[in-house]
Amino acid sequence: MYSTTTAWLALDSAGGPFAVGLVLAARMLPSLLFGLAAGTLADRVQRNRLLVGVSLTAVPLMLALSGLAGSGRIELWLLAALSFATGCVPVFDVPARQALVMDTVPRAVAANAMALNALAGRLCTALGALAAGALIPTLGVVSCYLLIAFTYAMAAALAGFVRPTASGVGRGGHPRPPFSTALSEAARLVFDLPAVRTLILAGAACEVFGFSFITAAPAFARDILDAGAGGLGTLNAAISVGGSLAVVIQSLIPGRIRREPLLGMVFVLYGASLLVLATTRELALAAAVLLVTGACAASFDLLQQTLIQLAVPEEQRGRAIGVWVFGIGSAPLGHLEMGSLVAAFGSPLALAGNGCVVLVAAAVLLARSPGYRWSAESSRLNSRREPWKSG
Repeated sequence: MYSTTTAWLALDSAGGPFAVGLVLAARMLPSLLFGLAAGTLADRVQRNRLLVGVSLTAVPLMLALSGLAGSGRIELWLLAALSFATGCVPVFDVPARQALVMDTVPRAVAANAMALNALAGRLCTALGALAAGALIPTLGVVSCYLLIAFTYAMAAALAGFVRPTASGVGRGGHPRPPFSTALSEAARLVFDLPAVRTLILAGAACEVFGFSFITAAPAFARDILDAGAGGLGTLNAAISVGGSLAVVIQSLIPGRIRREPLLGMVFVLYGASLLVLATTRELALAAAVLLVTGACAASFDLLQQTLIQLAVPEEQRGRAIGVWVFGIGSAPLGHLEMGSLVAAFGSPLALAGNGCVVLVAAAVLLARSPGYRWSAESSRLNSRREPWKSG
């Protein structure tokens, strides 16, 4: 709901497609600035308590956004500043949440648990996008932000009931180094572990040129599909529904099946779906294509989060996700790039150009990292070595 509401507010009241890119870039910038620190923090505190605090912090931010939307004068710099502050919430939420999922289950079913958690998130994202698309033209943007504030308060209440059953923070298994040392260890993961380095580089390329399609969605809905805020809600819901279906499938894949070749396939399909989306001119067809795009986005995220946690010792899970969050800190470049391209050339050409770049990045990954190819040869190659030594 937040993404749909804020993107529409930026497009309709703050300056058009470039404003959308700027606001979304501001929201992703905290990932780059605080990702490593957030992951380190998640390894040093009770993760469920951290989730409670983070959710409560979001409530006044949503109330401030509702006040800005209701003022009638939308200053782009203020919207971007509030978007930056709001972006700090998922930066500190995600490492604790993802590591907490791993804490609750045996390692053998960790990938399935991650998929189940992602399913819940994607389904709620779809409902939120549809709700925003319905509320904006009827009750206005202010009502959306008030509802978001309420759901954050509910999230804080629910997070307090989570009790990890597996080994995790505060279970006495590992001594805690000083924060500065732990932060340095988080940074070293990229240099010391080839699998982590491969995932971060592939993820950065996909983040900049793949996930930035979200920036083009508002202008695509309004100018190309002539569908307005309701159409944008439909498109965003399609993305989330596709993501939900993808994580359902992943949750059913046995743990013995390697995830690296799946990531390679998803990367290729992601780029191809953006090229097809650029050619669509009907809302129903665009929504159908975005089911695939959303499935690729969700799968890429989930596979990255799972593989990067499985590549490190369990006491470094939070830091591993912190490194992933740091990697997606490249997103502001993508949102600014996409916003500029949409403003200059229109959303179809912008989507087509980025789709081509995603395909090139996928080809580089498959060429340089045999473990990510879907072939019997790569399976035999990877079966002889541990996953954290591959890549």
